[in-house]
Amino acid sequence: MLTLEINDARLEQKIIEKARVIGKSVQDLVKEIISEKIEEDENPETLPFDVPKLDYRKYVRIIDEPVDDTIDDTPVFQNGIETIEFAKQLREQAWKRNS
Repeated sequence: MLTLEINDARLEQKIIEKARVIGKSVQDLVKEIISEKIEEDENPETLPFDVPKLDYRKYVRIIDEPVDDTIDDTPVFQNGIETIEFAKQLREQAWKRNS
């Protein structure tokens, strides 16, 4: 059993009036309020703070710089495999590892 002490007379009066209006005892009303709040806090989708959403369109830009083959020694698709075919091979290899 848990005893709850309310040291705010205005809050106490609001709780008593609310319980009277809905036809419940003060103890039942307070128990419901606390139970709902605890269950609400345990919900992982509910955060105690707001997360601002960034507009990605403000930060996206197309990089269209010429590539100098004499300087750029990165071996990206130099073996003639197309990008789509390479992605398919990677996906197949991943499925084989997971199976």
